[in-house]
Amino acid sequence: MRQFNQLSRTLKARMLCDFLLTLSSTAILPFMALYLTTMINAVFTGIFLMTTIIVGFIVSFIGGYVSDHFERKRVISFVHGIYTFCLVVLIITVNMHDIGLILFCTTFFIFTITNSFEMPILEAAVMDAIHPAKREFIYRFFYWMNNIATAIGMLIGAALYAEHRHVLFGLFLVANLISWYAFVFIYDVHQKFANHDSLDSVVKKFVRGYVQVFKDKSYSILVLAFSLVFMAEASLDTYVVVRLQKTFEPLSFLGIEIDGVRIFTSIMIVNTITVVFLTFYINRLVESYSKKVIFLIGMICYTFGYGMITSANTFLLIIVFAFIATIGEIIYSPIYNAERFALTPEDARGVYSSISSLGFTTSKILAQLGLVIGAFLTPWMMSIYTGLIVLIGFILMYLVLFKTSKVPENQK
Repeated sequence: MRQFNQLSRTLKARMLCDFLLTLSSTAILPFMALYLTTMINAVFTGIFLMTTIIVGFIVSFIGGYVSDHFERKRVISFVHGIYTFCLVVLIITVNMHDIGLILFCTTFFIFTITNSFEMPILEAAVMDAIHPAKREFIYRFFYWMNNIATAIGMLIGAALYAEHRHVLFGLFLVANLISWYAFVFIYDVHQKFANHDSLDSVVKKFVRGYVQVFKDKSYSILVLAFSLVFMAEASLDTYVVVRLQKTFEPLSFLGIEIDGVRIFTSIMIVNTITVVFLTFYINRLVESYSKKVIFLIGMICYTFGYGMITSANTFLLIIVFAFIATIGEIIYSPIYNAERFALTPEDARGVYSSISSLGFTTSKILAQLGLVIGAFLTPWMMSIYTGLIVLIGFILMYLVLFKTSKVPENQK
């Protein structure tokens, strides 16, 4: 708590807003596939959501460029204005059919694309407010806070989705308005803009900014490494849940019948509870040791835990492996994010943040590929496959984080 009290007013406000936005978004967005399938059909839903992902991914690169060349505070304020309009329309049309449903889908598409545009700008804005000496604590706190917000949001969504969808969008609107207020009246940090010749065309500046990132071999390898590591976690709701649904023998635990789908939910519950109650305890426990040694311990726990979950078929073992994997995640994730921050030049935080999103996209693609590969391999072979992929990712991550020099302070 002492470290939290020492943070700037700007960063505290940003943390509160992130908590509210994460909570409200996870209360409704994960249910959109179910909503659209119910209101229209599965084919339309698949094509529509895939289109939003692809277009959003492209737009995020534009957001990264804008983040480094324009004042982030004004851009984010403008985006929040668009959010407010979209959410009002979504609240009105969420239970409508025909023209109302068309308007809902169009507005949701605009809302999602705008969100993709804003994400690298928001991350760069958070980086602007972080003091380098406190970056590891801050990312550890963000990690802990976002897990709590996600858990609460999912519970609220599950309780209200069926009968009160408009209330969920209303909750999102309130969170957006609070965030908008915080950026306008509280957010106050220095921003260093990208240093390009003002006579260059926008396209030339855009291309040059991203070429700079891809020329940064350390950062590019780090993004690749993260995608390999996170593939294991992304596989939970693809290969793992499909396998458990087919092979897990239902059982009764404390009077509750546990089947393949519910054991998947149990993994998520174990992950959330472990993060909420053990994050800062583990931090205090390991802070006196070498960061390299701690990272290696996290690497071993994460790789072993998720590798074994891939093939485990016993309730107790799955819970134990989920706990071990989460311990590894608690240890490695804040170190990775803090060191990634150290590798990011201050005048290119937007484009670097948009490139880092490639890691999540690639990991999801790899997870889907694992679902295909799993059709030809046995579960224990998939455990070996997953373990090797994750281990390669961790080795690359270790080499970048601890064997390369960070951005000099005069560039930060």
